[in-house]
Amino acid sequence: MKTLFLSLTIVSCFITQAQNQETTANTIDVQFKNLIEESNDFQEYKVIEQAQINQLRKNTNEHIQKLNENISSLEASITTKDNKIGSLEKELAEANKELSKVKAERNSMNFLGIQTNKGVYNTIVWAIVGVLGFLFVLMSMRFKSSNATTKAAKNELKLVEDELEDLRHKSIEKVQKLGRELQDERNKLSKLKGEK
Repeated sequence: MKTLFLSLTIVSCFITQAQNQETTANTIDVQFKNLIEESNDFQEYKVIEQAQINQLRKNTNEHIQKLNENISSLEASITTKDNKIGSLEKELAEANKELSKVKAERNSMNFLGIQTNKGVYNTIVWAIVGVLGFLFVLMSMRFKSSNATTKAAKNELKLVEDELEDLRHKSIEKVQKLGRELQDERNKLSKLKGEK
């Protein structure tokens, strides 16, 4: 029985060494199952070699250490990505702010040194054009009215001047006629005095 036990121990050592080489490929759970299945039965107990359990503990610790390294690496990666996401969100917020500013500038213009919405600017410009158009029409009508009044006044002035010229000619003729009549009367008077 001891020889059997010894031979089983030696065989299990070889198996353990073979398992150690395959440890990286096997999971911890598979290694536990293999250890339990390969261990000897003694009444209701399982006899496990100390070397095998130590190897399993070593493998488990290595696996836990690798998992911890992976967790640390993943946490660092997550932190890096969180930082990158934060910086990208900040850049996106700045880009959105810049886009809003560009849209506001596109929808507005500088009018008399004041940033004005294009709709308000168009309303102001068309109001100015409307007022100028109204003033042009009003001034045109007033000009036509004034021009007609001026022409009528010129015509009346010409008529008055013509009448005045006529009156002047008539008065000159009358004065001349009166002057001749006066001269005639003087001549008659001189004649009458000369006859006396």
